[in-house]
Amino acid sequence: MIRTERNSIRFYYSRKKMFLYLLFNLWLLLMATLFTISIFPEYPMVYRFSLFFCLAAVIATVTVLLLNQPVAEIDAAGIRIDRCAKLFWKDVVFADIHKIKSLCGTKKIITFKIKNLSKYKLNFMQKLNKNSQFTAFSIPLYAMDQEERKAIAMAIYQCLNAKPL
Repeated sequence: MIRTERNSIRFYYSRKKMFLYLLFNLWLLLMATLFTISIFPEYPMVYRFSLFFCLAAVIATVTVLLLNQPVAEIDAAGIRIDRCAKLFWKDVVFADIHKIKSLCGTKKIITFKIKNLSKYKLNFMQKLNKNSQFTAFSIPLYAMDQEERKAIAMAIYQCLNAKPL
C-alpha cells in the first residue's frame, strides 16, 4: 500500500505469489520443451507453438513481477481497478466479499454492485466478466498479501460508509 501525491492509496499484487506463478511457468516451459522434443520431433510447428506460448507466459510473469502491478487505486471520488475505467463511489450500490470455488480451493474477491453499468466504458476482460462471479468491477483478494487485503477492505468500507466487508 502506497499513498500517492494525488491523495489516493494504491494497492499492489503480492510479489511472493507472482514469484510462485513464475516458478510454475518455468516448470511448464521445461515440460513443454522436453515433451515436444521427445514426442513430436518430426512436427516442428507443435514444438514452436508450445515453446512460444510457454515463453510468452514466462516473459509476461517476469514483466509483472518486475513492474509491480497495482490492483487498485482508491481516492475520495472513486476506485480504479487494474488501470481500468474509474468506478465512482456515487454509482456503487454495495460492495461484498464473495468466495469463488476453483480447482485450487476457495478464493475471495470483492465485487461491486453498480447502479448503471452501461455508462462505464469497459475493456475486453470486463465485458467478458460482467455477468459472471467476477463482475466487471471486482478485486481479487487472493492475489494480495494479508495486510493488503485488510487495508483495501477497510478503505472501501470507509469510502462507502457501509458495514465492514
